[in-house]
Amino acid sequence: MRLVNTYLSEQEFKKQEIEVICNLFKKQYTEEIEVNSYKYDDRKYYETDFDLIDIEFYVDNIYKEIDKLIKVHKKAIQSINQNVEIIVANDDTDTEIQVFENDCNEVSGFGLFITKRKIQELEPYYISDICNAYLNLENVSFGVIYK
Repeated sequence: MRLVNTYLSEQEFKKQEIEVICNLFKKQYTEEIEVNSYKYDDRKYYETDFDLIDIEFYVDNIYKEIDKLIKVHKKAIQSINQNVEIIVANDDTDTEIQVFENDCNEVSGFGLFITKRKIQELEPYYISDICNAYLNLENVSFGVIYK
């Protein structure tokens, strides 16, 4: 599975910021990392994807793996000099990005969403003074088959 970690930002990421985030992933994951950046004319945010290639998650450790992902993103938020919103899903995040562009609070259907904000009427999976993480394993499986 390809795990897409999309960072949405109002300014384009600098090369140094991309390197910092890649290094944070490399400290935790052995999988290949593919980075792609996009800015579509009809969208407000710059998109920078950090994709983990051929990663596998299993039912017995999915929450441990989600926690590890959150820690990487939390360190990234602390390490870069701009506000970001992070969407994590398997294979593609374009649908989520379109929903987010329309309403930045409508994230309930996202697999994993990490932000500095508190989103009203949603219960965070993880809370800290750095970020909040919202998890939904009903709509995004992260490649795991739940029985």
